[in-house]
Amino acid sequence: MNRRRAQHHIKIMPPTWLVKNDGSFASVSITLPPNTNIHCESDAVVTMSQNIDVQGSMSGGILAGLARAFLTRESFFTTQVSNNSTHKSGDVLVAPSDCGGVALHRLVRGEEMVLTSGAYLAGDEGVSISSSVASPFSSFSNFSGTGIFLLRASGQGNLALCAFGSMIKYTLAAGEQRSVDNGHIVAYSASMTTSMKLASARAGILGSMTSGEGLHCSFSGPGVVYVQSHKPRIDGDGVQRTRNGGGRSTGNPIIACAFFLFFILVCLGIILAVYFGGGIASSSGGYSEYNRGHQYRQNQRQQRQNQQQRYDDDYYGQQREL
Repeated sequence: MNRRRAQHHIKIMPPTWLVKNDGSFASVSITLPPNTNIHCESDAVVTMSQNIDVQGSMSGGILAGLARAFLTRESFFTTQVSNNSTHKSGDVLVAPSDCGGVALHRLVRGEEMVLTSGAYLAGDEGVSISSSVASPFSSFSNFSGTGIFLLRASGQGNLALCAFGSMIKYTLAAGEQRSVDNGHIVAYSASMTTSMKLASARAGILGSMTSGEGLHCSFSGPGVVYVQSHKPRIDGDGVQRTRNGGGRSTGNPIIACAFFLFFILVCLGIILAVYFGGGIASSSGGYSEYNRGHQYRQNQRQQRQNQQQRYDDDYYGQQREL
């Protein structure tokens, strides 16, 4: 009995995260105590110990998987990495698909981070990754290089971010502002105020454009912003050939439109089914009420006819006796 109580009160230690070869060829080594797990981007696992198991997981359901696959540069499935051993720790090494830096961010409860397409690498079990859509009319989403299809990380635990080039973190105090060249943004606190501005307000439009900087993204604290030292390479066809970190999304706009059309049609079908289903049910109910009323009137008519027949029988019977 005492042994069972002792086992019941054993505290499960969380996974330990360590960035290796920090810089442009970084990876993350994660030590998993017994009965713990993490999640990571598909095909991010490099090596793992004997007692570690991996399996595909559709985080958030089919629609969330479609949104990740078609609207961002993430995979339809995420990889669940688990240590199913009850007494032995294990380890796994994960790395981004392309060369680049990796940063670990510790999410606290109530905090949300906005991740640009391709920035998600791995996270603790308590960290949730979901797709989000920014306003298509926002100057920030159109000119910052982040695009309108983003990821949001929430929950509690470690979050691994990957970048193209080295990763630099800036912590902004309340009211503090920082400008970042478009295409260099990796992730930032969702609570921060963002906007677009000229690289040089003093030099104006001509001075900003001729300097090669053009527009800059402005962040206002408090919060944190992660930037990458290099921009992803955009070929002449407008397609980004690297995957890590921020920059222009490779999501096919035709596929994105098809996805939204499919989503709208599904929602419309559900609404019509509920509406007409309720109408049919109401009509069936009204039809049943009509049937009951009609049956009641027929019964009353039959009773009157029976009463009249008995009265006639009694009357003519009396007349024959007389």
